[in-house]
This record gives sequence, structure tokens and C-alpha cells, in this order.
Amino acid sequence: MEYNHLLGITFSLFSAFFWATNDIFNKKLILKGYEENFVLWIRFPLGALLLLPFGLVYWDLNETVIKTTFLWLPSEILASIFFIKSLKYAPLSLAMPFYATMPAFSALAGWIVLGEVLSLRNWLGILLIVYGTTLLAGKNIKSFFTLNKGVLYALFSSFLFGVNVVIGKIAVVSSNQFFFSWYYCLVMSLALIPFVKRFEVKDFSSDWKFFGIVGLFFSLGMVFYTWAYIYTYASFVAATERLAILLDVLYGKVFFGEKVKNAFKASIIMVLGVFLLSL
Repeated sequence: MEYNHLLGITFSLFSAFFWATNDIFNKKLILKGYEENFVLWIRFPLGALLLLPFGLVYWDLNETVIKTTFLWLPSEILASIFFIKSLKYAPLSLAMPFYATMPAFSALAGWIVLGEVLSLRNWLGILLIVYGTTLLAGKNIKSFFTLNKGVLYALFSSFLFGVNVVIGKIAVVSSNQFFFSWYYCLVMSLALIPFVKRFEVKDFSSDWKFFGIVGLFFSLGMVFYTWAYIYTYASFVAATERLAILLDVLYGKVFFGEKVKNAFKASIIMVLGVFLLSL
């Protein structure tokens, strides 16, 4: 049991690395002038193409997968759109730390829906995550959120993703992680088409390497994320994957010259909260 738990945490860490690094290229593409919903959408058809062999070899489209799709898909679409808007309207090192709240949301959802028990340490972890968010917001919380609408997008997105983590685990466990990774990319690539204003065909060729990396890194993150589901609690997967916020803060400073007050301090406190939550 302990070995399986450790394996799940390890896969979550791999997912954190790939998805955090992917944020660099998402941000760069948005800064290049690409419409944010297009940047969001493109990863999914590329992911569906890259993961197609997994989908065929490990095919397991059962009744549970289909039924849960109607539960997670609407909120997943909304959460994804909020996510990409948080990248557009806020610095990377400011928006991403607020995704540390996601494990708290998923832990509470796991507690309510799946009966996953939370200890005193887990609850302390949730409190530390909340405290870290207040450090980033500063003394005038109302003014902070008024000036940083990207952070509000991040919080809304974090809540929806946090709840969906629990529903997603039900689908993954009922089939398998490899099939669901491909299935998720396929469904999202179709569902997000109405939200893409234009397909940027003219500009796509000049940045094909960036888009290729976005598709590859997202796919790898997706595989390891769903794989981790098999070995440990949904709340633990979400908690460990949120360690990506430290990378995002570092990436924001190194690649975009961002200087966000208390970003590292708040992120470390949040990561400590995530650690306690995952024990």
C-alpha cells in the first residue's frame, strides 16, 4: 500500500513538471498575440493524435465513462477557459499559486463524494493554503482582486478543477488511465471548438514548434496524472501536482521578468499546506 502511494505521488510529480513547463509556452503564445481560447484548444487535438495508440490499445469505453462525461465535461470546459484567461490577465507567478487551492477543493469533494478521510494534518494543510493566498492578496483583498481579475479566473478554475478531480477518478478507475487520457483529449478537442474565435491558420506555421511542445507536454502530463489516480487518493494526486506552483513562480521570474511581492514566500507556505494535505 505504501509503495503504491509513493508511486502515485511520483507520477503526480512528473505531471506537475510537464504541466508547469507547458505554462511557459502557453504564456508565450498568448503574448505573441494568439487568441487565448485557440491556445487552450490546440493542445487537445494534438494530444488526441499523440495518444491515439494508447486509446486504441487500451480501449475501454464503458457505461461509467460515458455517464461521468456528462458530469465533468461542462465544468471542465468552463474551468479550462478560466485557466487560460488567468494566464492572459495575470502574471504567471501570481495566477498559478492560486491553483494551490485546488487540492483543498478536491480534498473536500473527495471527503463528501468518495468518503476519503481527512486527518487533522490534512485540515491544517488546507488552512496553510488559505493563509498563503491571503499573503499574495495583501492587506486590501478587495482592491487586489479588483486589480487582478486573472486571479479571480484562477480561483474559479481551481474550484471547478478540484471538484472534477474526484469525478475524473471515478471514470479512470472504471476504465484505465491510458484510454482515459486519450478519451479526455478527444472529447475536449471537440467540446471546445465553439469557443475558438478563429483558427489562426496563417500564423500557425511560424510557431509550430511551440504548439508541438504544448501538445506533447500536455499529453505527458495527462498520462502521468491519470496514472497516479490508480495508486493513491484523488486529493493526494491533486495536492502533489500543485507543487508545480513553485516552478511557475520560478518560470515567471526567469522567462518573463515578473516581480510579484511575497510570491515565493506564499508559494512555499502553500506547498507546505499541500504536503500536509497529502500525508
